[in-house]
Amino acid sequence: MVAPPPMSYLSAKLRNQSTTVQVANHPPNMSPINSNITKPATMSNYGGTGFSVERLYRKCSLCNKVYLRKHTCWGSRHRRAHPQLSTRRSLPSPASQFQLLCDALLRNPIFGIEAQKILGDLDALVSRGIQPNRVDIVQSLVAASRIKTSTIGTRERLIRSAQVLLGEHATLQLQIEVVQQRSILMRLKGDIDGSARIIEEFLPRVPPAYADMLGALYISQAKNFAYKFSFTEAHHAAKKYAPIRIEGQPGLLWDHIHCVGRILRGQGRFEEARQCFELCLKTPELTESRRLVILSTTADLYCELDYQNRQLCMETVEPGSKPLLHLAKNWLTTELQGLQRRGPSKGNRRVLLSLSEVEIRLGCYDNARRYVGQVLGMFSSLTAPDIVDRLGHVRALVVAARVSSLEGAEMFWIAALFWNRLYNPSEAEVFTCGVIYMYLCLVRHKLGDNGGSREYLERAQGVFRTRERQFLIPGVGTYLVDFVVNEIQTLTGWNCRV
Repeated sequence: MVAPPPMSYLSAKLRNQSTTVQVANHPPNMSPINSNITKPATMSNYGGTGFSVERLYRKCSLCNKVYLRKHTCWGSRHRRAHPQLSTRRSLPSPASQFQLLCDALLRNPIFGIEAQKILGDLDALVSRGIQPNRVDIVQSLVAASRIKTSTIGTRERLIRSAQVLLGEHATLQLQIEVVQQRSILMRLKGDIDGSARIIEEFLPRVPPAYADMLGALYISQAKNFAYKFSFTEAHHAAKKYAPIRIEGQPGLLWDHIHCVGRILRGQGRFEEARQCFELCLKTPELTESRRLVILSTTADLYCELDYQNRQLCMETVEPGSKPLLHLAKNWLTTELQGLQRRGPSKGNRRVLLSLSEVEIRLGCYDNARRYVGQVLGMFSSLTAPDIVDRLGHVRALVVAARVSSLEGAEMFWIAALFWNRLYNPSEAEVFTCGVIYMYLCLVRHKLGDNGGSREYLERAQGVFRTRERQFLIPGVGTYLVDFVVNEIQTLTGWNCRV
């Protein structure tokens, strides 16, 4: 005799009957899991005793599935929310989710894959208009807008929401943080004038007694002036930040020193800039983003210093002695090994660009060609490059032109001009454009096109008449322009004035 099923599923009956289904209704406030279905069945298969049994089935009121064992609409096949779900099983309200996400960012503003997921959820809630008016929400939105792995568009939406929620009674420190982050994002988009304007509009509203709290805004304004090549104004803005105490704001002090170094480099004062950058390098416990920025910036500066030292001490410097360049190469190759295991990133692009320049200065053109090929592939995949990546893209094309054949070089020089115009449509041609015209003049002359060569020379001279030397891209204001001018004068005898 076959053993009967467990008693939890069977109930003995005294008569045979056909199979039927009866749905037991349940109160509206009861979980649909408690909806019972009674399903009797003939017991002919159990020894022919004539007994009938009743299986305790259930029917889900959300998806109408009839099931024998445990079932939930939150499983892999049933994902519909329902108002009848019990309070015990319900998810937090959207506002509560928003608060939880904001609190998570506020307490631990991580900058990785986890932060990207949190940021995506946070941005989705903001777009639905869920914006509780609380100071900690504003702080969380500001923290989220600083996550550099997200798009500028997402970061802008978050900081705009923070601006809306700020209110009239927010603390001065919180107002400063919002204005600073807005200015940074506008600068990254290329709106330098807009970034400078919102700082200028905010500063008069701050009482003089609280002027020592404005360091972050002064530094951001100094960067705006440096991007416009207004270095006197940049120095003036940077000097306004005079910290009374260093405790509690080491990051701000680092930003200040790095900013001053960039201004000095932009003026061609390389030895003074070196003091700032090497001081930044010695700072303990740097974040990865800051470490990569200062390493690549210092490596670029060492390329300038190596050339400057050779010009000043041509008789005493040995031809193969390039200690600064070898030091920079060791730094960058060490960093690159770790970065390339994690895939493309802004830090990866920075390191590859600087390493390409160092390799060219060391005469290792095959290495430079390989590195610049990698970084150009990364730039081609960017959909909305910020102002840093736009400059980096033009710089990569300049590097590629210098390690290519004549025909390839001409293509890359023209591409650099094209992308510079595309990225800066309202801006007059800068000194870099004049240098590119000079190299195109040299290429056309070597290809036997003296007429085209003359035309490019005239364009270059037109730029040089209105622009002073600039040092935004390594070598453009020094060894690159010096080399091309000397080559053209030697090969053609034409007069070139810079």
